[in-house]
Amino acid sequence: MYETISYRNIWRISYPLILGFVAVTIINVTDTAFLGRVSEVAIGASGLGGIYVLIMLMAAFGLGIGAQIIMARYHGEEKPEKIGPVFDHALYLLLVMTAGMILFHFAAGEQILARLINSTAILQSTLVYTNIRVIGLLPAAIVVGYRCFLTGISDTRAISYAAGIMAAFNLAFNYLFVFGNLGFPRMEIAGAGYASVLSESLSLIYLIFWVRKKRLGVQFNCFHFPKPNWIQIKTILRIATPVIVQSVVSIASWLTFFLIIEGMGERELAISNVVRSGYSVLMIPLIGIGQGTQTLVSKLIGQGGTHLVFILIKRLLLVSVVSSVVLMLLNLINPSLLLSVFTNDMTLITDSIPVVHVISISIILFAVAMILLSVVSGTGNTLMTLLIEVSTLVIYLNFTYRMVHQWHQPLNMVWTSEIVYFSFMALFSGLYLWSGKWKNAKVHE
Repeated sequence: MYETISYRNIWRISYPLILGFVAVTIINVTDTAFLGRVSEVAIGASGLGGIYVLIMLMAAFGLGIGAQIIMARYHGEEKPEKIGPVFDHALYLLLVMTAGMILFHFAAGEQILARLINSTAILQSTLVYTNIRVIGLLPAAIVVGYRCFLTGISDTRAISYAAGIMAAFNLAFNYLFVFGNLGFPRMEIAGAGYASVLSESLSLIYLIFWVRKKRLGVQFNCFHFPKPNWIQIKTILRIATPVIVQSVVSIASWLTFFLIIEGMGERELAISNVVRSGYSVLMIPLIGIGQGTQTLVSKLIGQGGTHLVFILIKRLLLVSVVSSVVLMLLNLINPSLLLSVFTNDMTLITDSIPVVHVISISIILFAVAMILLSVVSGTGNTLMTLLIEVSTLVIYLNFTYRMVHQWHQPLNMVWTSEIVYFSFMALFSGLYLWSGKWKNAKVHE
């Protein structure tokens, strides 16, 4: 039990997750880095299209997190035979959900994007990109299932290896497809989409072989794929549904944020997409620690360690805040260094630096808010997590809209909405945890 809350265990579980989130982030980051050398329209389209696809992927991620919380609780209770059926049914649900999202996109995606995007050039490029990327939702969603299974059983090593495979191949395929190197046709934004789909598929193949090689299916009673058990499905959905909605709403707010920015002009949208890519890199360690937090908290409660949760919170906050301070200082020392990865337009980099100063402050608040919200989720009260997220987003988007359309502030001041967002998220999460009501949360029957 005490091993669960040790700094060593926190790092053991978190660092492969950090590397795993590199892979998720690297897809959009690499696309931006290559397309930043094509045109500003391509940058804007890949940014909006990437968020649009990420919304659907985050629905799958939310489902996986719900299953992960249940699997971690069984792991803490030393009931490995119950973990496999949860994983099997999570895969069922992921496949059904992903197929539905792909069909929805091809039926209604163009109409939705046309209503949201004002620029005809950006709209057409976004459609080219998203029509390819949505096909990759299938392997990407199954990767999410494997990631959450491995995180739930506190064996996260393979996640980092899969991340390396995804990152390396995505970089290589972008080099080949975007500019047409080594005899390949020049596909520009379409090439970035194909690179993402292929790299996600190769990552999935690796995870399947790794889990089979380690015989984790035997150890945890997985891959029997029985007739669907509706009680099991109901249990997963009870925990997962608020996380699914929270994940989708959270990323949808990013899309809404960028649509508000698009109203300021193509230049402001290009700046924001370059900054977002750099921001995503800075967030990687903190998001990895956050996902590990959900497993650590759920497992600790399953072990009967409810009284140790606040000690775990203090240690997680220390690790997270120290990491964020290091990232902030590195970013402030040479803010143009990270931005130069995503574009070679020096005027774009120069105009982006005031926004970088703002996000350097918000990253510390993000470190605190991410841990506290992840603890709430890990207790099993995912409905409260959703309520906190939605309440915070209402404040965040209202503030952003007013900054742009009512107060007509410059772009760097508009980005202070990130500070508002994470401040209220940390406040609401902290108040709930302090109340002690989370101790009554029930994960499974």
